[in-house]
Amino acid sequence: MTVFFTALFLLATGALAQPVQELCKACHLEQVTDWETHRHAAKQVACDACHGASTRHRTSVGNVPPDRIAGPAEQARLCGACHAKPAQEYSGTRHGALVLASSRTRAAACTTCHGTHTLRTVAAMEKQCARCHASLPAPCKPTGCATCHKPHQLAARR
Repeated sequence: MTVFFTALFLLATGALAQPVQELCKACHLEQVTDWETHRHAAKQVACDACHGASTRHRTSVGNVPPDRIAGPAEQARLCGACHAKPAQEYSGTRHGALVLASSRTRAAACTTCHGTHTLRTVAAMEKQCARCHASLPAPCKPTGCATCHKPHQLAARR
């Protein structure tokens, strides 16, 4: 019933007439600008897909968080709703096991490699790897991580 009244309110105020990201842009210009370069934007996957409708957040004057902010332990499930195979592969890795076992771990989650509102380049992803894996075996140094490690299965070799 609440959803009905929320939708009715949004229709009455014209909020549904504009894309969600335009509603977010007023306060979150940098994030929306970054998101506009993301593949998700091209496929019309908007803010609410990851953050929920967040009506209270958008209509508040104070500090009301969005409905959903996916922490590391929640990202595989949230991203996996659309990216099932990569999420399943990730869940079987050491990174996945560590993250899914504790939300307080510092192991790599989806946004560690891929970024949050904009996609990371391969070079930026490898910089992220180096934050925890600074000392690499000699064969790894001249090549990139993905030369030997499968994407989403970084604990497994090709």
